[in-house]
Formats: sequence, structure tokens, C-alpha cells
Amino acid sequence: MYFIENHIQKRRLIILLNLLFCFPIFLFPQTSNITLTFSQGHLGEVTALDISKDASLVISAGKDKKVKLWDIEQERLLRTINAHEIEITDIALSFDKKFIATCGADHKVKVWQTKTGALLAEVEDLDDPVIEVKFLKNIVVFIDSQGNIYHWNWQENEQDLRSWAHEMTGGISCFITKPKSNSWVAFGKYNGEVEIWNTTQKKLKYSKSLHDDWVTDLIYINSKKVIVSGGYDGTLRVWNQQTDAVSEPIRLPDNNAVRSITYSHSIDRLIVTSHGNHAYYYSLENDKLVLISTFEEREIVTNAFNRKGELAVVAYKNGEIALWEIKGSRLKAAWKPILDKAIGFSASLASNAIAVSSESGYVRLWESGSRGDLKKWKAHHQCVSSIFFNRRGELVTTSIDSTFKVWDHKNNYKLKFSKNFNYPITIAKLHPVDTLAILANNGGDLILQNLNHLEEARKIFSSFNNITALDISLDGTKVALSLSNRTVHILDVRNNFKLLKKIRVSDWLINSLAFSLDGQSILIGGKNKLSLYSLSEGEILQERMVEHPVKSSTFTYDGKYILVAEESGQLQSFSSDLKNEVFNYVQSNGDIIELFDFPGKQVFVTLSNDFAVGIWDLESPYKYGAVLSDGDVGWVVEHFSGLFDASEANMNNLYYVVDNETIDLGQLQGMYWEPGLGTKLFNGQPLREVPLLSTVSLFPEANSYTKNNKLYIEVFDRGGGIGKVSVLVNNKEVLDDASPYKVAIDVNHLNLNILKQKQQTVKYAVPMEKLSYLFQSGDALNQITIKVENKQGTLSGRGLTIKHKSKNTQKEIPSFYGIVIGVSDYRGNTLDLKYAASDAEKIASSIQESAEELFGEHRVKVDLFSTSSENPLYQPSKENIKRSFDSLQVLANPSDVLFVFLAGHGMAVQEQNGDEDFYYLTKDMMTADLKDTSIRDNYTIAGKEWLDWMKKIPITRQVFIMDACNAGKFAETIIAMRNVDDESVRLRALERVRSRSGMYLLAGSAADKVSYESTMYGQGLLTYAILDYLKRGTLRKGEFLDVQMMFGNAVDEVPRLAERFGASQQPEMRIPEGGDSFDIGRVTDEVKNGIDISTALSRISSSDIEEDSSWVDHEGLSKAIDERLLRLSEGLNSGYNYFTFSPFAKGVDVYQVKGRYSVVNDSISLTMKIVEGKSEKYHKVYLAKEKESLIEECIIDILNFFKDL
Repeated sequence: MYFIENHIQKRRLIILLNLLFCFPIFLFPQTSNITLTFSQGHLGEVTALDISKDASLVISAGKDKKVKLWDIEQERLLRTINAHEIEITDIALSFDKKFIATCGADHKVKVWQTKTGALLAEVEDLDDPVIEVKFLKNIVVFIDSQGNIYHWNWQENEQDLRSWAHEMTGGISCFITKPKSNSWVAFGKYNGEVEIWNTTQKKLKYSKSLHDDWVTDLIYINSKKVIVSGGYDGTLRVWNQQTDAVSEPIRLPDNNAVRSITYSHSIDRLIVTSHGNHAYYYSLENDKLVLISTFEEREIVTNAFNRKGELAVVAYKNGEIALWEIKGSRLKAAWKPILDKAIGFSASLASNAIAVSSESGYVRLWESGSRGDLKKWKAHHQCVSSIFFNRRGELVTTSIDSTFKVWDHKNNYKLKFSKNFNYPITIAKLHPVDTLAILANNGGDLILQNLNHLEEARKIFSSFNNITALDISLDGTKVALSLSNRTVHILDVRNNFKLLKKIRVSDWLINSLAFSLDGQSILIGGKNKLSLYSLSEGEILQERMVEHPVKSSTFTYDGKYILVAEESGQLQSFSSDLKNEVFNYVQSNGDIIELFDFPGKQVFVTLSNDFAVGIWDLESPYKYGAVLSDGDVGWVVEHFSGLFDASEANMNNLYYVVDNETIDLGQLQGMYWEPGLGTKLFNGQPLREVPLLSTVSLFPEANSYTKNNKLYIEVFDRGGGIGKVSVLVNNKEVLDDASPYKVAIDVNHLNLNILKQKQQTVKYAVPMEKLSYLFQSGDALNQITIKVENKQGTLSGRGLTIKHKSKNTQKEIPSFYGIVIGVSDYRGNTLDLKYAASDAEKIASSIQESAEELFGEHRVKVDLFSTSSENPLYQPSKENIKRSFDSLQVLANPSDVLFVFLAGHGMAVQEQNGDEDFYYLTKDMMTADLKDTSIRDNYTIAGKEWLDWMKKIPITRQVFIMDACNAGKFAETIIAMRNVDDESVRLRALERVRSRSGMYLLAGSAADKVSYESTMYGQGLLTYAILDYLKRGTLRKGEFLDVQMMFGNAVDEVPRLAERFGASQQPEMRIPEGGDSFDIGRVTDEVKNGIDISTALSRISSSDIEEDSSWVDHEGLSKAIDERLLRLSEGLNSGYNYFTFSPFAKGVDVYQVKGRYSVVNDSISLTMKIVEGKSEKYHKVYLAKEKESLIEECIIDILNFFKDL
């Protein structure tokens, strides 16, 4: 007899061993809908899209049966709804964005609440699949595949479903309604006709036969009073509703059927997609369609526009969703799909790893203790049919490419053995003996394979029918297999696999077999039934009908339950005799492909085809936790309490969602992030106790509107109380607390659903004059953002934003204001810096000159405060600096630009009461001791003061750069004083300034908390990087100084500069929420020539080497040389730091490697030049048989050239 120990070990999910066993077993359902989320697209093709009229929300539906809601402004996924049991065919968003209607091939139509994802109403058991759905005000209208149209008054009566076909027409393939009309509807029909009806009178108004095949789509263009129709015959027609004229048919360029027609008002163009997955721009001229161009080269399957047509959302053939700004064809956002499907799963105690196989032949593997991305490799050329670990921890995979492979866990999972079979392997199971595996191929053969000796394999069963399922009893004595002819065969392992029993099953497509613990019964899962068969009695003990095919089933190790997963994702548990349903796990989502039980533990595990692993409680209908994948190599581990961990690269993608609002991860990360959570669960270590995420005190819900020159804000408590309410205009805080404007509540105006819940409600009325000083005039739409906190002040949303147009219609011409500060000479000697003052002077000069080129000389004012100044009014004292800021309260207007630059010392300080701030030291400081509050108040400028000063200035486009250095003895003192939390103090202080002021913020030091000065460069590193970018960097359109591009360059370049003398410095960059970058200068050649910086290191731009005859680099020499130059350029203390490799650099002291080559008789002849501008500086001819030796010789000569400069 065989023992079950190894078999049990193999079937465990190691990542979540002992999951939650340090917590109470009873798990409550969530009391709030706060969820940890990351943006992940659909698995497979997108079938339908819609976009809200105000372009704030996108909804998508896919073949994965899910609906996804996307926030356009934040470019984030808000929610995923598991909507249907079969493919979703269409989707619609109501005009007010409150509801979503979906229809599917499962003969159902459903309405969902957008805010929560809750199902509100559904129509089931329709006669045919539903192909199209729309909202007609509060009514849902839909068409089935037979062309019948239905009118569903779902809000009044969920059963109020009426067919229009009885009173009006049938054979409908598509339909549209007219804006602001409750009775006008146009039907496209399967016979190629288009009909216009009055739905109130049930009267046919007009009819035209427009196509030779069925009408695939219609659109009504109200401004032109025309209907444009597309047909399956591949033609487009225009029907003028005023003249009744119809244009001649025009055929799509790819000769495929029309799929969809949409119209953009903003550019007056139609976008037409075809069943060939192409998209085309058409203009409408004199009621005739004119082809303009191809919309996008990639294959597009569906698209949608917002009401004005400024934004288009498109879905590509691979499942990617993209958001385009139509004017300028600018890609605004893109959401990647899951491009692969999970197939199987295994885990190992010996190798401390979990492996998941996929349809495309890849294996993804997680190892205990790792926070890095999953290991991923191409294991097979085709689908991995089975995957399992043996007792030694080796990974075994089989594939329909007919191969059997063993991967060595001791050698980083390198391939150890491989064996080819004559037929594709469709199923494989590890036998409890552990050295044996049983394989099934698509030829109907069952093969016994020795894992220690791969040459030892023999056929133990053969059939003309395909083997569809396989299982081995826990004691290893029986093998069960099902065949495509609807029979199940039981083989006796001890008697040379002799047939013990043959069972005929009255069901189609047996997908699942599972032995009971004692091996005396077998569970048979098919397309329509789940049957429990007694092997001893030779009869069916119990049967249950299933709505969808069974994908996986098993008995639990305690013998109490049967677990069943259906193709629809439905997950249930039954009593062990199959007579009673125990639990229905309604939180289940995705197509479950495998499920596992834990011996001795009250949890079981499921694997879905989107790589999600669910962990479920056997004793309640709730989910314990999950391991989620981004579909590639990123992962997230969730615990039901809210604890989580993620791969390092995936942390930046995480955030929380409440209703339709997102919460940045940082607000709850400190409480719930548990680094190494997977490893702690793996090793059974206790977890720290935290409040359940579902009990977190939520921030209030807010609603706002403008009326009678006031901004009204209504705030509704969601359980966390009502805290501070702040108001921002164009991302700049105007009111940090709106409580002085609290007013009495007008009950009649409030949302009645909120009142019914008896929640606390507070209302504010803020006079618009308190905000208007920041309104940009002209046609600009100003953003008014309301942010609300919970009562404890621990949680807030990203803000509710409304658009507001200024009453001042005259557009103001922007001006540029600069305040540049540099402190080198402090009152004491210990703080003195060498370059801070000169840094400020060079920045002031360069920025002023470039700003004058853009804004005009008379519209630029730059105040320079430097310890080198002879004018006492421009010495960097706190009083002088404040005076400059105060003056802008009168001079500036909202369309202007403010540029602030600080060079000198800065400190992050945490007070005893826990308050934290960042302090800039003015010239009057003697030491770094900030304990004395009077010294701080008089001689330093706190972050809160900067914020207060800038808040009073009516400028919303603000740039703030702090090159705050901690150098020499000062650096040693500060570093010695800091504890491990000081870096987070500094970052939080910076983030508060950025988030409340709406400024673009660049802070010079992070990592080792030092901003360096260097004699190599003659100034601070951040200043050098900025000046060098102006002089030789890649500017926008070659001349414009874009803020975000300048910041990005500094973030990349400063660490490289610091490396050259063995240091480390990493700037911090902060961008306002929803802020678009802007230009602050135009850098002409004259401006560049005026910038005097050290040229300690020359720059090399990307190489240009081509083959003589074709002018194409077939050998890839340019790329190979550039890669070597980049490595040498960035090598810390490598001895080769003679240049900087900057691929896009231009200007003075920028060199380029150029060359032409030919390949003759297997040898490469290369003529290489090094040029500066148009001047040749070096020339050499090379001849080599090996490409690598040629490249090596070139690199040596390039190094010698720059070494000798």
C-alpha cells in the first residue's frame, strides 16, 4: 500500500500555509467597501466600451465576463464587476453615471450601481442572447440576437419588460435615439433597412433600404441632421433627414464589414471601425463621406467618444484599452490587458516555491523570502498542460508540444532533463510514490513515467477516445480516467493497471474526477451534472445539476465537504454525501481552473485563469485573502485584515478605492503594509494585529455645486466622522478649513438616500470672491477641488473637482516672476558653503534670460537674494525674502508663472508633539541647532511658512527647487542626529507642501540626505544638472524649457554626477495631482552661450554607424557601442569616467561616434570617426573577422581619445 504523505505535501499552497491561524476563525463580512486595488485590464479581448458624457469615467466589458470602471482624470481602475456567466456583448452608462447596464450571451440583462458595483436589477431566462443595450433616460432598451427589441422599466418594476416588436417592428440589428427626445428612435435591420419611429405613437415615420446586408451601426449627427449607417456589406451611407436624400454607398478601404461608427464634434470627424480591426477618419462634406486617413495603425475592435468628442476610448485586438485626446492625436492613458492565461499550479516544501503554468508556455515562480518580481521563463513552445513538484523540489512540466521537462531548483531552475513523446501530453499527475508520474496524451494513451530514470516509460492504457480527466486515489492504489465517449475507467495499480470498473455517465464533457479519501467513491463533474458514484456498490449515490460545466472538484481532507468550482466562477461547498449545499462563495470571481484543500487547516485555495489565487474559509462563506497577479511578474498578497505585501516594482501601482474615489496608498500603508507577509505566512510566523480594513474610519462623501455666486459643499458622514474640509483652486489650496462658512442645511436639496441612512450632514457656502483671485480668465475652465478628511484627520480622498469659468472673459497675458536665493556665507563659520551663492546667481541669470525669450523682457521679474550681494535689501535674510513674496500678492495674476530656487542648508525637524517640518536656514544662522524656537522663528523659513506665503500669491503655476545642502561638519552633525524615521519625516513634509500648494517641487537631496557641492563641477550637483540641461540637454522642440522634462533630467543626472566622486545623491520630484507641465523659458543659442559651467566631462550622444550600401546598421554596431559606452559612463570608480553618455545631448562639447562599414568575405571593414558638431576629431579604419573584437577595439580607441582630451 502507498502512503499519502508526499501527495498531501505536493498539493499544499505554501505561500499561505498557516494563513490566519493566529487570528480568530470567525470572519465577518465587510462593513465598508474600501479595497486595495491596482490598474489591470481584461483577460482577453474587450467586447464593449462606453464613456461618460463629461469624460470622467470609462467602462469596459470583456470576454472574461467582467466589467471594469476607469477614472479618466486619475487614469486608474476603480472597480471590477463580475457581471455575467458568459461573454458580455454590450455595455451602457446612464447619462448621470449612476448606473451601468450590461447584456450577455447568457440571455441576461443587468443593471449595476456605478458607485458600489452592486447588482440592482436583472432580467433572466430570455429566449435569446442579447446583443445591444442602451439607456433611454431611466428606461433600459435592448435587442436580442433575433432582432427583437425590448423596453425595460427596471426602476419602477423589475418585471416590467415589454417587447416593442409586437407594436412596431422586428428583425432589428441596432438602434439609436436622438438627444433630448423621448420618442424618436432609429432602427437598423437585418434586411438592410433603416427605420425611424415615434415610440410614443408607435408609428413608423420613415424607412429606407440602405444596405445589401444587415445594418451593423447607426449614428445621428444632430448638428448636420443626418444619419450615417454602416452595413455588414462593408458600405457606409448618409441619409439627410431634412432633404430625405441618401448618398451613394462607399466601401471601407479594407473591404471588411463595418463594425462601429462614432463622431467627434471637436474635430468634425467620424471614426469608422471594421471587422478587419481597422479604424478610419472620415469627414462629412455636402452629405458625402470623404476618407481622410487611418485613425491608428494597430488593430481596433471597438471605441467610444464622450459627448463633445474630445476624448476617444479604444480597445485593441490584444485587449489593451487606450484613451486618446482627438485634437493632436495625443495618447492620454493606456491600460494593459492580461495577455496570458493560468493553466495549472503546484507548490513545494523542499524548494519553498510556488509555480504557476500558463497557456503560452511560460512558468511563473515565487520563492519564499523574495520581494522581487516572479521568476518567469519560457518552459515550452506551447501550452503547459501540467505542472508539479516532486519530493526533492524539482519542478516537472508537460506540454501539448509533446515534451516532458524537469527543472533543477538547486540551479536556479535550469533545465535538467527533457524528453519528447510522439503525442501532445494533455494531463499529468504525480503518483504518491513520488518517483512516478502518470501522463495522458491526446492519442488516448495513459503512460507511466519514472521520474528518476526518464528513459523508463510504459503505456498502461490505450483508447481511441481522448482522455478528458485523470485522478489518483490518495493511497495510490487506483487510477481514474474519463474518456470523450462519456465513460469513466477505474484501473487497479497493484494489479498492473487492470480495469476494475467501467462507468457510463449520462453527461457530456467530463472535466473533473476526484476520489473520496477512502478511495471507495468517485466524484464525477461534467457539463450538466455533478455525480457521486460508489465503486463498491456500483451505483450513483447522489446527483446534482449544475448551471455551468464543472472545472474542478475535490473532497476536503477532513472528509466533511465536497468543493466544486464551475466554469462561470461559481464556487460552492457541499456535504460529503453531496446531499446538502453548505456554502456559496459569492466573493468568487474569474474562471476557477483548480482548487486545493489543506490537510488539518480550515481553508482551501483556488486558482483562476487570470493568475489570482483565492483563499477561502471552510467554515464560513467568506474569503480569507488572496494572492493577486498583474498578469505578468508583479504580485500582491492580501490578508483579510487588510495587511498586504507586494513585489517592489508593483508597490507603486497600488492604491485604495472607496465608492468612485481613490485613496493614495501612503495614507494607509503605514498601518497595513507588512513587508515579507508572504514569507511570514509561509513560515507560520504570527502577524501583527491591526484594525480590520473594513472598519477603517472613512472620510466623508462630498457633493458640490455653485449657485448665486457661492460654492456650496455638502458633506455626508460615512462612519468616520466629518473632519476638516479644504478647498483648492487649480491645485492650489485657498482654504485649509472651510468651517467658518458652515450654514444651515436645506433638507429639500439633499440626497434623500443619505438622509434615510441618518448620517451626519454638514453644509458650507463659500463666497466665490474667496476663490476668484486664483481664477484664470478668458475661456479657461478653472478646477475647484474639495478635499474632506475623517474626524481623526487620518484619511482623505483625492478630492471632488468641479469646473468653473471666470466672469472675466478677457484673457490675461502671463508674466514670469522668479525668487532665487543662495546662502554661502552664514554668521558662523561652521555652516559656510562654497558654491550656494554662485549657484543662485547662475540660475537667476540663466532662468531670467530664457524667460525673457518666452514671456518678453518687460514681463519678467527675477529677485536674486545672495550673500554676495552688496545691496542689503537683496541679502538672503528672512525679512527680505518675505518682502519679495508679499509684493507678488499685488503684482501677480493667476495666469503668471512663479519660479523659486533655494541653495543653502535645509533641515528636517520633528517636534516633541509629533509635528514635522522642513526648515531653510537664512544667512543669519550661526549653527545647525534649531532647538530654540525664537531662532527658528527669526532666522529660518519653515515649510508651513513657504506654504502660507505662496498661498497668498494668485499664481497657480509654481516651480519650487530646493538645493538644500548638508555639507562638511554640518552634514556629519545632521546625519548623527537623525534616526531611522527622519527620511520619512522629510518626505512627508515635502509631500504636504506639494499637495497643498499645487507646485512642481524638486528637492535636491534624498537617499543619504545630502546635497553635494563638487570642485569637479564648480557648484552644487543639482544646480549643475539644471544648467547643463539648459546648455546641452534635450529641450522640448529643441528650444523650450519644459518643467517636467527639466525635473526628470535632474532626477536622472544628479545620481550619475555624484557617482563620479563616490557619493550618492537622489533628488525628489513632486508633480501636482492632475497638473499638466508647462514651459518657463525659451533657450536660444545666445542663452546657451551665456551659461558658463565646468566641462569636466565631455558628452557622447548616440552613435550613428551604417552599412555602406543600404545605410542600415544590419550588424547592430551602433547599439552595441552605445551599450558599452553607457556602462562605462555610469561605472562607479571604474577608472573610465572620461565622458558622460547622453543619447540625446546636443550643443557645445558634445561628441558623436559615426561610421560606415561593409562586410566582405566574413570580415567587417569599418571606418570610424569621432566628431564634434561638424568637425572631425578622430579617424580610424578597422578590419576584423569577429564583431565583438571589432567593438572592443573601437571602445579602447574611444576611451583613449577622451582620456587625452
